Amino acid sequence: MDQVNVEIDEHVRSVSPFGESRWRQTVQIVVKLADGSVKEYFEKGAFGERGREMMLGTYKSESAMHHFAPANVPKPLAWGTCKRDPNEHFYICEFRDMTDDLPDVKKFPALVAKIHRDSMMGPPGRRFGFKVDTHLANIANDNSWSDTWEEWYTGAFEQMLVEEEKSHGADDEFTSLASSMCEKVIPRLLRPLETGGLYIRPCLIHSDLQPEHVKADALTGEPIIFDSCAFWGHNEADLGSWRADRYKLGRKYMDEYHKHVPVSAPKEDGDDRNALYAL
Repeated sequence: MDQVNVEIDEHVRSVSPFGESRWRQTVQIVVKLADGSVKEYFEKGAFGERGREMMLGTYKSESAMHHFAPANVPKPLAWGTCKRDPNEHFYICEFRDMTDDLPDVKKFPALVAKIHRDSMMGPPGRRFGFKVDTHLANIANDNSWSDTWEEWYTGAFEQMLVEEEKSHGADDEFTSLASSMCEKVIPRLLRPLETGGLYIRPCLIHSDLQPEHVKADALTGEPIIFDSCAFWGHNEADLGSWRADRYKLGRKYMDEYHKHVPVSAPKEDGDDRNALYAL
């Protein structure tokens, strides 16, 4: 299922605000089906062309994640444009009731490792990028396909710098530091991953695995992940946000992950790569 017509009829019991987002409307929809059963859905919406791109990217991204973790990613159902307002767009998935607890230190890293390992097993020749652009909050990611990880990551980093300058204006010191990152730091840390006989097997990356997007299922306690901004990339890129103190994950989660997937060679660069991915 892709862009479709979704009808809201007299069997809808309630539509209530649910969750928080500065960029999108989010609601819980409770529906009574013809057989008398009750079904719950989660819907988010956004306006304008940027909003349409966000909803399309969300659907494609979450569909890819759900393929590799169907029990741990709310099932995507549809995305499209509202009939009543062609400027309003939506994404709908199944509703999963979750707690606000930090993800389990063993189950969560094991799940991420499984998604990475399973998605690495795809056909040879897979490139870095994604089939549509996705969004971190309201910021577009350029997911154009690249043959090397260094090339893709540099392009994505440069796109973020452009968005930063749009928001805060030009700054000479920032521009100089950004140039050093793209011309020196990124090549130094990422090029060795794909030289001297080494290579990266692209895997599916969520790219925003912080506690706001990882919750425990209220019934089972199993980790549920959502709000992905997916692309095919280096598996360690998904661990960058775990480094930040504000997310209260840190080294113990990374160490647990690496029990399932070892640090990429050259291993001596592993911590510096993680610092780069944390930016």
